Amino acid sequence: MDRYAAVDLPRTTTAAGAALLLGLGGVHLYVLLREAGLPNYLRVGFGFLIACCVVAAALVCGSRTARAGWALGGLVCLAFLVVYVVSRLAGLPGLPEVRGWWDSAPGSVAGVCALTFLAVITAIVLGITVAHPRAQHWHD
Repeated sequence: MDRYAAVDLPRTTTAAGAALLLGLGGVHLYVLLREAGLPNYLRVGFGFLIACCVVAAALVCGSRTARAGWALGGLVCLAFLVVYVVSRLAGLPGLPEVRGWWDSAPGSVAGVCALTFLAVITAIVLGITVAHPRAQHWHD
């Protein structure tokens, strides 16, 4: 059997990638605005992550900058996941209560956004789907 799955929806793929990055940044903006007792280093880190997410989402949507956007978005998502897992395993300075707090709703939503973005990148790299401005023009 010669079965395969392929998706030739470049604009949809690009929109999904940008939305996932903005979702990741939006969750961090929500936590930044809602939690008054965050340490300053975490506020700066959240601000940097939000800025990177917005820049990556804008780059992903550009014709000439798409590759840079996907790469930056992938790095941001990987960095978030590493910091999130380490913070839950070891805790954070000035915020020891996050150690072992795996059921945080904002953390779960941010994790889903980051993992799904990485899944979309993987699908693009493997040729399962394409992102704007490219198109495969597959024929059966």
